[in-house]
Amino acid sequence: MATPARSAAEHAPLVVSPTAETMAGAPIRQRNLWQDAWFRYIRNRAAVAAGVVFLIVLAYCLIFPLVSPYDPYDVEFSDARQNPSLAHPLGTDAFGRDLLTRTALGGRVSIGIGFAATLVILAIGVAYGSISGFIGGHLDNAMMRALDALYGLPYLPFAIITLAILGNAGFWTMVIALSIASWLTTARIVRGQMITLKENDYIRAARSVGARWHRILLRHLLPNTLGVLVIAVFLELPGVILGEAFLSFIGLGISPPEASWGSMAQEGYKNYRVFPLLIVIPSVAIATLILCANFIADGLRDALDPRTRET
Repeated sequence: MATPARSAAEHAPLVVSPTAETMAGAPIRQRNLWQDAWFRYIRNRAAVAAGVVFLIVLAYCLIFPLVSPYDPYDVEFSDARQNPSLAHPLGTDAFGRDLLTRTALGGRVSIGIGFAATLVILAIGVAYGSISGFIGGHLDNAMMRALDALYGLPYLPFAIITLAILGNAGFWTMVIALSIASWLTTARIVRGQMITLKENDYIRAARSVGARWHRILLRHLLPNTLGVLVIAVFLELPGVILGEAFLSFIGLGISPPEASWGSMAQEGYKNYRVFPLLIVIPSVAIATLILCANFIADGLRDALDPRTRET
């Protein structure tokens, strides 16, 4: 027969000590915008694959010339136009130079020009678009009409004229020629973002407490355009790389013995009937980088656009 003390213990309610998870009002762990965008980006398989390939190409261009056993400038006519082999996985060019090493060296120049010109485009476009959209009024109207007039300038012919004026086509000459007429779209994008963002409540609150215009612009408006600018980098990069390839292909780009993918394609075009590999390799490299940049930009747009947020 059970004792009264034991019976009471068996029927007593189970008391659970409160923990952080069971306490009312415990904080909920949340992700910020960039963490949320990262998790959304990695669910896009095409964008992830493009990002991996893009990083592999960058690593190949940066590292391989340092570890290659071949000098990319060493001319050896006895090894000219060799087919791919274990010694030369991509063969050799008309001067006997290893194409695997030469392609990596050309990628350094092409990608370097692409990123440098893209940063110049963003700097000019952000400055112009921010001033126009933030100030507004008659100044905005005048700046946009000037932008409309500049849109009439043809991009590549204007770059060719710039190269003809500046003379020797070096790295920074190419950057100036490719960016001087390419910032117009970026300026429009930033101006549209500014017009939208400056009507938000937190901007009105900042003005009501006496925040100066430069603090509002630098502290609140420009950081909120960062997502759009990251996408713009990968949208502008393919056009700049193609522009460099075109200018080099017509003989206005990087001068030998330096190499870029465009100048390698121009050299291959002269001998494509005899040795088509000379033009195929830089063309495939350019196409791969452009496709990767487009897929990355598409994935970033989906990841950073709040309207596609899952409910």
